[in-house]
Amino acid sequence: MKGVWNKVLKVDLTAGTSVIERVPDHVYEYFLGGAGLAAFFLWKECPAGTTAFDPENRLTFAVGPLQGLRQSGAAKWSAAAISPSINMNADSGATAAFGSVLKQAGLDAIVMHGRANRPVYIVVDNDRVEIKDASALWGKDAYEAHDAIRALEGDRFEVATIGQAGERLVRYASIQTGKKSFVGRCGLGAVMGSKNLKGVAVTGNQVCPLHDQKAADKASTEANARMVAIDMSKPEEFRIKRLGTAMATALFAPQGNLPIKNYREADFPEGVAKLGGMPYVEQLNAEPWPCRGCVIQCHNRVTVEHEKYGYVGKGPEYESFAMMGFNIMVDDMKAVAYAGELANKYCMDTISLGGVLAWAFESYEKGLIGKDDCYGLDLEWGNADAMVELTKKIGERAEGLGHLLGEGTAIASRTLGGGSQDWAVQMKGQEIAAHNWRAQYISALNYCTGVAAGPNHERGNSQHIWVGHILLPEWGIDHVENEERWSWDKAADRNAKFHDYCNLINSAVHCKFMEFRGYTLTDLQKTINAATGLDWSMDDMRRCGDRITNLQKLLNMRYGWKKSDDFNYPKRFMEPVSTGPAAGRIPLGLDEAILDYYRCRGWSSDGKPTPETLHNLGLQEYAA
Repeated sequence: MKGVWNKVLKVDLTAGTSVIERVPDHVYEYFLGGAGLAAFFLWKECPAGTTAFDPENRLTFAVGPLQGLRQSGAAKWSAAAISPSINMNADSGATAAFGSVLKQAGLDAIVMHGRANRPVYIVVDNDRVEIKDASALWGKDAYEAHDAIRALEGDRFEVATIGQAGERLVRYASIQTGKKSFVGRCGLGAVMGSKNLKGVAVTGNQVCPLHDQKAADKASTEANARMVAIDMSKPEEFRIKRLGTAMATALFAPQGNLPIKNYREADFPEGVAKLGGMPYVEQLNAEPWPCRGCVIQCHNRVTVEHEKYGYVGKGPEYESFAMMGFNIMVDDMKAVAYAGELANKYCMDTISLGGVLAWAFESYEKGLIGKDDCYGLDLEWGNADAMVELTKKIGERAEGLGHLLGEGTAIASRTLGGGSQDWAVQMKGQEIAAHNWRAQYISALNYCTGVAAGPNHERGNSQHIWVGHILLPEWGIDHVENEERWSWDKAADRNAKFHDYCNLINSAVHCKFMEFRGYTLTDLQKTINAATGLDWSMDDMRRCGDRITNLQKLLNMRYGWKKSDDFNYPKRFMEPVSTGPAAGRIPLGLDEAILDYYRCRGWSSDGKPTPETLHNLGLQEYAA
């Protein structure tokens, strides 16, 4: 098959050795690359009983057939491992340029296992692989480590690093690359830290042959031009290239889709006014800071001028200022941005961090946490200084509350008790992202049934049918009515299709943000076929996504998933709000919708793939 190298680098950190493994075509024909390829190596090499911090856990960085193309969104890469937050398999993704350069090094993936006897970093330069001492880098933040490795190895290297949070095993620690993009969800930075692995540096100059270069270039040119035109046609307050993902506030607020006061309330007008797209650009002096080859350019570099909160660097994404702003009732854009940048340097997922902080603030409000527990901080809703300082304490894993909050909301609420689990907005150990289930019921179904990374908005983003106006006409989702947001009719089928779509695009590997400006399944089909020569139909595309979803489900089962996990959803979303666009709405009927999803997938009533389903997908040997 074209578009891939059929080569994976295997690194044994315990032994300090590496080897190239050849991967046969049929693995790519089944799982394509990226998230699918990473799931394959988990299935192949991580048996039941393997835990997140076990040296035998496999941490995989993977690309797919699209890296190296001149197409916006093709700089993506995937990471996967057994997660310390959900205690199951999980994948996450990042952009910048690391994925493109990994492909240029002549590799489809790096699969890392073991634990080094001292801090190390890995260097890959085409065929040269070295494991080098990183003792001098241990304790540095992720950006400092990034700069230090590039100073040692050269600017031609792209680098992925962790910060202190990963070293100290914060369960939602992330991995950064390019000082602007993050493997955010599921705590894969903590897996890296458990292996004494501070960073990975890659470079290369190889070009992977494509099946039809001209067709790939044509598909890329057409898609790129269309996405630019669509974005430029939008009013300024909805233009991604101008505002980045900050423009989402204007889309989500009218639907009641914001996380306000730990999802307790529906209205925060002063916050919506201050944490929207135009204030973002004006207050933070934001300028586009694109990933390699991207025409959408949703990342921003900001220059924040402020006595306490000033910095130059990565601007917060919507999820960051929603979870650390709206969710904590902080309406100071500069404070939210600064706290987000602190989190980036420590390398903590800002979604989980915002959820953990909101839980702590509500526990303080209800008297379960006192000022003495909070290092003298006053965790009153809206206290920006307290939010910033507590972020530091978590990143440092400070004794007491900081250490506890580094365990995540699920463990923290069980430890604290006092009924605090009732306002722990998490599922399966992972905090819920900034999408309110009351605004569209299908998002509840997505979070409950997701298999790629537990409850994850970007691994089955069916909520975007309404919040982002994303449809899949090639797979039969071509029209929806607004009122269907609160209906279970067709929800199971739509949710299954979005799960498969996300697995397909994350295995290709391509950035799903392109879909917000007109990138379609047809574009993806043309590009995959031009790159690989697979000649897939739309049915073949769906079948690939379906196969990856089922493999991930088998991995869930291997690592301890139980049916009851899907039904143990946050109590908070069953408490209606009295005002706003989603007033009085709660996802009643969710239990039956989950069972309907099982039926739709060809799974048993226990939520397990049936032998017939696995046979139809060619996965019978994987079930064994």
